Amino acid sequence: DFGANIGLHSTILGRCGFEVRSFEPDPVHIGLLEKTLSNNHIKTELHRTAISVEDGEMEFVRVLGNTTGSHLAGAKAAPYGQLERFIVKVESARPHLEWADLAKIDIEGHEASLICSLPPDIWLKTDAVLEVGTAVNAAAIFDYLSTSKVRMMAQKTGWQEVKSLADMPTSHRDGSLFLTSKDQMPW
Repeated sequence: DFGANIGLHSTILGRCGFEVRSFEPDPVHIGLLEKTLSNNHIKTELHRTAISVEDGEMEFVRVLGNTTGSHLAGAKAAPYGQLERFIVKVESARPHLEWADLAKIDIEGHEASLICSLPPDIWLKTDAVLEVGTAVNAAAIFDYLSTSKVRMMAQKTGWQEVKSLADMPTSHRDGSLFLTSKDQMPW
């Protein structure tokens, strides 16, 4: 659960019997995440870090009026409202994706940087559902994956396979994007 926030997806996945790794860098959200997990009797491997391309530290921007919009510095072109900035630890996504069967990726504008930094063969074993965030991110992800064997299915088209850039979600209003290398889904 990359970008676990207060733990909704971690809780659902835990309730479904999955072994879950939750990643959240914001100390305020971590407190709420721990409470959500405890109240629902869910155990996850909690990482108090952001997810990125490599291990290290980065500046984090907390959007005070809407903390669900908080993000790694540079991930959003024009953050709005009152902001707090502080340094957070970041972990490379790759080893966690190599471990996982399914990843939820909602890292507030940093998705294209992450997806385009990974070799397409990472998706041979791992599926992902992600928020794309912007038209720029949609174009970058589409351009990077459209020549690979990775299939993209968009919620905005009723989960049909993405055939053109117009099929890509460009904001949370368009829903999520599903990535897989499977020829058929088990449902």
